[in-house]
Amino acid sequence: MTDDTSDEARVSLSISTPGNSGAMQKAKETTQLDERRIATDVGRGIVPPYNPETLASFQELNETHQACLRKKARYECGYGFDIVPHPSADSPDPDGDAYQAVNNFWHGSDSKWSIGPENTTAATPEEVLELSRLDYHGIGWASLEILVEGDGTPVGLAHVPSATTRVRKTTTEIETANGETREEIESGHGYVQIRQGRRRYFGEAGDRYGDDPTFVDKETGEVASSAEDLPNGPANELLFIPNPSPLSLYYGIPDWVASMRTMAADEAAQEMNHDMFDNLGIPHYAIKVYGGTLTEESKQELRELQQNLKGQRYRTAILEVDGFEFQSDDPLAEGDPSDVEIEFEPLGATDQGDMEFQEFRERNEHEIAKVHSVPPILINVTGTSNRSNSQEQTREFAKNVIEPEQAKFEARLYRILHQTALGVEDWTIDFELRGGDNPREEASVARQKIQAVRGAVPVNRALEMVGEDPLPEDHPIDGDETLVANVGADFESDETEMQASRPEAAPPEENKVGTRAGLSVELDNPLNPDEVRTDMMAFDSSNLVSGLYDRQTRDLYIRFHGDPTDRIYVYLDVPEETWQGLKDASSHGSYHADHIKWDFVYEELTDTTGWPQIGA
Repeated sequence: MTDDTSDEARVSLSISTPGNSGAMQKAKETTQLDERRIATDVGRGIVPPYNPETLASFQELNETHQACLRKKARYECGYGFDIVPHPSADSPDPDGDAYQAVNNFWHGSDSKWSIGPENTTAATPEEVLELSRLDYHGIGWASLEILVEGDGTPVGLAHVPSATTRVRKTTTEIETANGETREEIESGHGYVQIRQGRRRYFGEAGDRYGDDPTFVDKETGEVASSAEDLPNGPANELLFIPNPSPLSLYYGIPDWVASMRTMAADEAAQEMNHDMFDNLGIPHYAIKVYGGTLTEESKQELRELQQNLKGQRYRTAILEVDGFEFQSDDPLAEGDPSDVEIEFEPLGATDQGDMEFQEFRERNEHEIAKVHSVPPILINVTGTSNRSNSQEQTREFAKNVIEPEQAKFEARLYRILHQTALGVEDWTIDFELRGGDNPREEASVARQKIQAVRGAVPVNRALEMVGEDPLPEDHPIDGDETLVANVGADFESDETEMQASRPEAAPPEENKVGTRAGLSVELDNPLNPDEVRTDMMAFDSSNLVSGLYDRQTRDLYIRFHGDPTDRIYVYLDVPEETWQGLKDASSHGSYHADHIKWDFVYEELTDTTGWPQIGA
């Protein structure tokens, strides 16, 4: 502090504590600055950071991009949904009015779902929501019109093409203290659809409900607190959902914009390839003439020759030198025409160029799929996938990409439609998640839950939790009444024994696709007189006992050392060269771990009595 008490040095400190002043009260609204450069005409909206029509056109130009967008939209909401209790609800009544109100909105006989303007073909909720998600990922935001009855009760949704919708924001000019004028942003309400020079206005979703409603005139965009004050009637409200980006306050930006150059390069490569096919595989040529100069008539003859090659599969051309006229000032005019040489040199379309084109397009496909976070296997790009890792890729896509998007979409629909419009707090929707199931992991979790409660679960309920069928009615144990704990320690001990006997070198459980009762191969059934159907080998390995390969089914049976019993796994669709590599390897165990264990799905044999005891 300072001892100087002059006005220039005096410091005033004011402290406010909660309760004695409003100075430290929490602001209810954000205090960040708004964008300055926005449209000023009342009929226009804010200019998006990217032209939405241009973004939409990329779906027509690149098939990989279109396939990725479709796959994400379909996985997010194309497989349907269930009406379920909200996590915060306390055992709501499925027969109550709240559930009935939600069910009537989504599935009622009077509900309306549309993918276009009035009088277009009726649609389903899944179709409307899927189209909105296609816009969300392709353009950057989704636009859903809330259809209502006369009293404002919502009865359905209509998809509005997001390329035609804009956020409304207006400004007004004010005069500052020094006499200058500047623009000041007004709040502005709702959205405007611009199509072929025509405009249609929409309110913001939820504005008409509550104690302080706001309505928008559907023809002029004027705002009023009562629908009766609007000369053209109130506009429907628009559920506007942007894909959030720090680069834009009012619009979303699609994730794939980073791959625009890749798509442009891919389109250019296709154009070049189409040009080549349009010329029916005939490359561009340079025609070199040595020892003379051709007349214009001779040049025209060569042009006609080139043009006539197109469209004909085979053609032989013989050019006779003496068939061409020499210029009068050509020193060869009186010479031997055989001194003139004509050479055709192709300018492109080599085999190497074709290979580079294919590799270039494949790289582009993977780059585009990567920016969409879509596994290549889901868009039929199979070069880097097999049956084993494709399942894991799909599961990760469902759990890490699709499920979070579903949760965000569900939350928005719940807040606007269920809570605000329908006044329902206890019920929400739950989109079906395809490809995210992991039965092994779920069964393991279920077993842990059963053990955590010390088996205080009915037997049939426990079997259902681990994915098994209930006990038959004639079983000596009553599966519906008898608790697992009362059956004895069999449930837990059997599981422990099964896990203990699984070999360490065994393939991963997530690659298991089923079981087999036992070996079903006819060992002496030849494919032809020169080749037997099966091939067997005993291994000198600490992990592998022996192997059997079925050439007809491409099944590879491998017997593993177990504790206390051996286990046999059948790898499916294994090429014979892989089996040959296992036999020839210096370390059979290492080859199995590097080339088989993680690369193929498998089934487990439950009965090993029929196995040829080679090396056992």
